[in-house]
Amino acid sequence: MDAALGGPLLVWGRPGDGPPTTWHLTEDGAVIREEPGIVVATGRGEWRWEVREVEVKTSACDFGPGETREPGEGTASRAELVLRGTGVRQQVVAPSDADGSNVLQHEAEAIGSIGPYLFIEERTYSDACGAHGFVGVGFIVWDADKGAIVDLLAEVSSVPALQREAEALLDEDEDDPEAARQEEDAPELVQVAPAYDARGALRLTAKLARSACYACGDGAWSSYTRSAVVPTKKAPERLAAWASPPPGMQSFLAQHPGVTLGGWSRAGRGE
Repeated sequence: MDAALGGPLLVWGRPGDGPPTTWHLTEDGAVIREEPGIVVATGRGEWRWEVREVEVKTSACDFGPGETREPGEGTASRAELVLRGTGVRQQVVAPSDADGSNVLQHEAEAIGSIGPYLFIEERTYSDACGAHGFVGVGFIVWDADKGAIVDLLAEVSSVPALQREAEALLDEDEDDPEAARQEEDAPELVQVAPAYDARGALRLTAKLARSACYACGDGAWSSYTRSAVVPTKKAPERLAAWASPPPGMQSFLAQHPGVTLGGWSRAGRGE
């Protein structure tokens, strides 16, 4: 199916540093209406991204000899897609369990979309009264058309070449790159994300992370890691229909240079 053909366009992005906004456009790029938040279209209709914070029960823990810390703050995110006009929901991210933590902060964010595919990052800060808390990060791609996770990382080609490119970038900040390569694992592909250019053409980036000591981590991925972002050589085949921006979106972006594009989809159509 040609994603460049069909009904009105849904485009979402961030105007400047503002929160996400979705614009409904005509075929020539004129704005029909805009609304706050992220909305994507599939063959079933329009789905709105919603995140709610829920409380999570945490645990007391021994902080030191004879010192007990009472249960601390526990919050987690429930992320869903809600089908407009029906109330039908897809649960994309379930709230994380505290699992014995004294403090837990769990968040879910849509970092981009391509057609019906949403790229979701989860970040969880946990403190169990050890020497320090730590951050764990997860990543999924969600197909809103089918209501299921897609293992897009498994479809990325030329991973060894991406690893070598990421390793070279990581080595630039090492005092002894040779020793680092011997002691640490090769960078692991942990995330891919859309990075549209100013005209709306799709570019896909890959994030690769390798092990590091806690103090050596760069904070860009989980604790105990350093990571690098590199362009992929070729996007997975399932994304091919969305690689070229329709003229209407190009016209809209030209008239709104302050908008950072997050994704686009076609009303009434899936992949």
